[in-house]
Amino acid sequence: LAGVDAAVRRVLGGEWTASDDAPEAAELATTAAAAVDLPGRPLAAANAGLALPDEPHLALWQALTTLREHRGDGHTVALVQREVDGVAAHVLAVAAGRADRAWLLKSRGWDDAAWDAAVARLTDRGWLADDELTPEGLAMVTAIEADTDRLALGPWAALGDTGCDRLVELLRPVRRAVVAAGEWPAGNPIGAPDPDLR
Repeated sequence: LAGVDAAVRRVLGGEWTASDDAPEAAELATTAAAAVDLPGRPLAAANAGLALPDEPHLALWQALTTLREHRGDGHTVALVQREVDGVAAHVLAVAAGRADRAWLLKSRGWDDAAWDAAVARLTDRGWLADDELTPEGLAMVTAIEADTDRLALGPWAALGDTGCDRLVELLRPVRRAVVAAGEWPAGNPIGAPDPDLR
């Protein structure tokens, strides 16, 4: 947590961490994180089992990490159900224009052979042609993302529309500061949606 604390203070400064926004955002995110469905979600469960830090900005980080891992575990369920392994999942993300191949190879430690083998498997399934999504591949990616969204909905439903809208409002300047500082790597498949475009 010391690294998270240092990064938050470097990017946002002490003014935001000392503001009323930090504890309010932490409370909202913690409420949502407390509603995650844990069975079959090992990364969400591991994070949910950690004690929340006392400092609001660190409690916020921990709650958001739990929510991120909850969504990620659900995404894994949607992929495994369709027999899509980790490399193939990222090949699909690149083909869908949501990630960068070079960044993924470097960050995941995969080599070209592993990537090319996944491309071949997806091509054999009819999901790719010349490294592009086929109509069947696009339909499958759309279904995977829809299942991921559906499986991630529980905590946000528990928070409610008003709570979700308020959390977005509170995190809007945080997102802007992180992106402006160059701390969100281009090509990252998680993404950092612009709340102003929602």
